[in-house]
Amino acid sequence: MANNRMSRVNSEIQKSLMTIISRFDDSEIASAMISIMKVDTFSDFSMSKIYVSVFGSEEQKNKIVLKLNQNKKSIRYELAHSLKLRNVPELMFIVDDVEERAERVLKLFDQIEADLKETTTDGQDDNA
Repeated sequence: MANNRMSRVNSEIQKSLMTIISRFDDSEIASAMISIMKVDTFSDFSMSKIYVSVFGSEEQKNKIVLKLNQNKKSIRYELAHSLKLRNVPELMFIVDDVEERAERVLKLFDQIEADLKETTTDGQDDNA
């Protein structure tokens, strides 16, 4: 039951943050292609880790997440007004790099597959 409640809270935080960020004062943040990928709220509601995906270079991603963290007090203030929670957690914005890591893993699998084919082909030539 607690997991279900936490899941709903994380979902509501995610939806509200997307709305807040989309109409943010900072033009760089408002114009960036930002997605909230995941929200992890501590069970005591003291902190929420917000995993953010930003379309652009690594430098742009880090810059946007830095700006979000610099403005987290005002974002949290707006979040408090949009949610019906007794305690609104502190916010910590983090660059979500799951897609990049998944892409690297897939490339490694492709390389392993290519190496195995090459080894198998070489082995067949030796037996002929």
